[in-house]
Amino acid sequence: MIIAEDNARVEKCPEYITGTAQQNYLTAEHGILEAAKQGYTHWYIDGSLPGERPSDWTENRIAALRESISNMGVKPVYHGNFKAPLGSDVRELGGAALDYIKREVDLSSALGGAPVIVHGGGIVEPRLVIEARRLGLNTLIDNLGELVEYARERNVEIWLENLSNYTKFHPFYYICVAEDEYAEVLENVPGLKFFLDVSHAHVNDGDPVKVFERLHQHVVGMSFSDNKGERDSHFPLGRGTLDYPGLIKAILKHEWHGLVGFETRGSTLSDSLAYLNAVGSRLSDKVA
Repeated sequence: MIIAEDNARVEKCPEYITGTAQQNYLTAEHGILEAAKQGYTHWYIDGSLPGERPSDWTENRIAALRESISNMGVKPVYHGNFKAPLGSDVRELGGAALDYIKREVDLSSALGGAPVIVHGGGIVEPRLVIEARRLGLNTLIDNLGELVEYARERNVEIWLENLSNYTKFHPFYYICVAEDEYAEVLENVPGLKFFLDVSHAHVNDGDPVKVFERLHQHVVGMSFSDNKGERDSHFPLGRGTLDYPGLIKAILKHEWHGLVGFETRGSTLSDSLAYLNAVGSRLSDKVA
């Protein structure tokens, strides 16, 4: 795939990237236009935004967007509402979140079978943190098992995205933020795919390269941005401390291919691909 922007510069996609997705927190209709302009193959419909949630969609709006998808050749990924507590320590809240996300699946099915990115959600001010997190993870596993089957019947894939392991911003705690937790969920939910957000995995001394090495066979796609390990900053690639050379080396070693979403603020798709191509060239030079 060749990316052209305003005929000024051309960047080739690394071979391991089968598609590129843009997330820029726009309405679905504006987002597809921006994605097409830069040469993305996919774009995120952000289900956390007012106006993009299942109840905000009408049959006419769905039909109009499906026509735009067909005309532009840019496909949607429905980035589900990360605020939904799918992994709540309160079963009733987790059940309500499951019902809500099923509506996201219904919308994605109506849009032609867009994959739905889901998250573990969070818990608020638990008195017994370890026990509450354990309950939350158990609820997440049970809910995902039901959700994957519900989505399969509607020709929709469920992609689990990891959240950041914040340790300084409580009284809340995200669920499913550590390598062993990712592995446990994936091992216990057949048919679930992993959408690895490497920037999230880098927060609080996390090691996204190690996560990828262990779980690459489950990874259907990845979200790329950079940070300095403290918070999910959405820096352009190379502006933080994330080990992209190590990650790309692991990608090439395992011959991984998949969709890459870019959540970089202040850079274009061409900028991101230029950075990845430069890293790949340096790795090739070292091998040679």
